[in-house]
Amino acid sequence: MYHLISDIIRQSEEGDCRFWEVVLQADADERGVTKEESFEAMRKMYQAMKNADDSYDPRIRSASGMAGGAGQKLHDYNETGANICGDLVGRVMEKAIKMGESNACMHRIVAAPTAGSCGVIPAVFLVAEEMLSLSEENMVEAMFVSAGIGAVIAENASLAGASGGCQAEIGSASAMAAGGLAYLQGGDAGQIADAAAFALKNMLGLACDPVGGLVEVPCIKRNVAGAVNALTSAQLAMAGIKSAIPADEVIDAMRRIGNEMPASIRETSLGGLATSPTAQQCH
Repeated sequence: MYHLISDIIRQSEEGDCRFWEVVLQADADERGVTKEESFEAMRKMYQAMKNADDSYDPRIRSASGMAGGAGQKLHDYNETGANICGDLVGRVMEKAIKMGESNACMHRIVAAPTAGSCGVIPAVFLVAEEMLSLSEENMVEAMFVSAGIGAVIAENASLAGASGGCQAEIGSASAMAAGGLAYLQGGDAGQIADAAAFALKNMLGLACDPVGGLVEVPCIKRNVAGAVNALTSAQLAMAGIKSAIPADEVIDAMRRIGNEMPASIRETSLGGLATSPTAQQCH
């Protein structure tokens, strides 16, 4: 069992195993299943992400009318070659939007770790699988890396916007994706932790201010920021750059910041963008 990122690193070193294997073993022990059963359950979660991306329908709109179709627009733009972010980042942006829209339109629900942040991890992982020519087994291993990071954040801070602001949702998802990507690029436990720390630090203090109380505006497009942030954070770690603040301390800082946030920017829609003149007209 682990409670901190440092616990996972320590157990990885002491047991001469990888980061994801520590998380896998803890899940199997907690749920009373075999490691093989745990792995297959996670495989189904990853396949659900792939299915949600494959079945994206640009014609569907959310009940509010605020979400739908943007993923196709970004796809079409990418196809022209005009996106100066390049193929990899452009595709990550596109998948992040598509996943968020599918969720909002009730086409397919994927919480990773929450509905409002559901596009970050799938966008990074699905593109990484293709660009790095990885196996599905590799991707499931990365899912366990992300799950371990998310479990530590959930225990020591929060994954809920109502508790910690959007830093707890998009920020946590970005940290989880960054750590998983670092693993997929061959990063060790320390680099995984640094990638997660970089990503979460960049999102500290982010308000949760959904327009109309729906996780559509600005949530869906924030998934793009979280996904791209994960990409850059993983690259910093893979370059050998160390986070000046350890991951566990960054998570604790997020908890403290969340506690200090006024209720108006913690998913109540009583402040921030939710109370802008245009937002008020959306009710």
